[in-house]
Amino acid sequence: MPYELVPIGFEATYSGEAELSAVDASDGHLVHFADDAGNVAMRYSLWGFAHTTEDKWDDEIRAINRMQADLGPLDDETRAIRAHIGSLVGCDNGIPVTIDELLNAIGTGKLPSPAFHNGCWLCRNGRTTQPRQGESMRVIEDVMGAYLDGQDQADLVARHPFAQGFIERAYSWLGSRDDLTEIQRLMLSRMLLPFRFFAKQTEDRDEIFHECFDEGKAGKALDAQISALVGLPPIVPNYDKVYKTHLATIEDNHKRGIYVVSCHVADCVSELSDCHHEPRGFASAFRRVERWIHGIGTLQWELPTRRPHTESTRLGRLFFGYALGLDGWLRGIPMHFLLLDLGHIDLGFDPKNEILRTCAYLGDAHTPVKRWLTACL
Repeated sequence: MPYELVPIGFEATYSGEAELSAVDASDGHLVHFADDAGNVAMRYSLWGFAHTTEDKWDDEIRAINRMQADLGPLDDETRAIRAHIGSLVGCDNGIPVTIDELLNAIGTGKLPSPAFHNGCWLCRNGRTTQPRQGESMRVIEDVMGAYLDGQDQADLVARHPFAQGFIERAYSWLGSRDDLTEIQRLMLSRMLLPFRFFAKQTEDRDEIFHECFDEGKAGKALDAQISALVGLPPIVPNYDKVYKTHLATIEDNHKRGIYVVSCHVADCVSELSDCHHEPRGFASAFRRVERWIHGIGTLQWELPTRRPHTESTRLGRLFFGYALGLDGWLRGIPMHFLLLDLGHIDLGFDPKNEILRTCAYLGDAHTPVKRWLTACL
């Protein structure tokens, strides 16, 4: 929409609809309205889905919005950069590529087209940061199907040599197909339910979501079968509030193991979110799937060969380094003195790479628009 029709702190785009009644208004984060000519538009907060309305804005957000108001009318390139900053999600699996692209856009005044997909909050369709992800998920699905069909491990390695390590681990954890219990077979069937979506054999997320989570559908039916055969409380996704309550009632260690793994499998990587690091555990979708396979084979969730907290540690250090670089740039501190000072502090890691990229992309010029966009980021 024309900039003068958009309130500070928001963005608005025309929907292409001519009637408000034709718009899906079920998302409470979005406001649909018509301009004076009757053209339907959608307005949304540039501060993400945690701050969709002005009553949720804190003093810092309001101060940055005042910076925007002082800039006067903004051109479309600047608006595009700001909107892309608003769609950045910190748990997206494109971090840090998506942050670097935004820094470069602020520094050059232009967002690439297409830009990288950088989150699930109104991000425009763009380049993927995960090339061959669908193919890789299809390979995992193929390996599991081949295992269940009794195919030889060596044949799979010959077919997918780049996945040799994964194939060998999966076959080792699962053991002989003939020795699988009925429970394990049911758990594998449950695990494979979301793979049509993960492997991009369908883009209909709603269809797979219903299949995995709705009463009367396959997911709930498999969960009920497992519960009945083992004598367990109802299986729920591991993030459900009653998960720990149910778990506390299970005294038998073998049954506890089955319940823990089944509830993790039932979360379907946090409700089919194969695009991120899973905020509750910072485990990428592929690491989570591998843990499912290990859990089903061993009936133990903890994976001794996997170093714990690697993703949360990596992201925490990245965000610290970027925040320090952004803070230093906004305060006008030359990168070299910031790095000299850091050389005398033992942080346990080195944030130089993030500081270097931040300052190099943003450059020397501290224009009001760049300062505002940087503050937004």
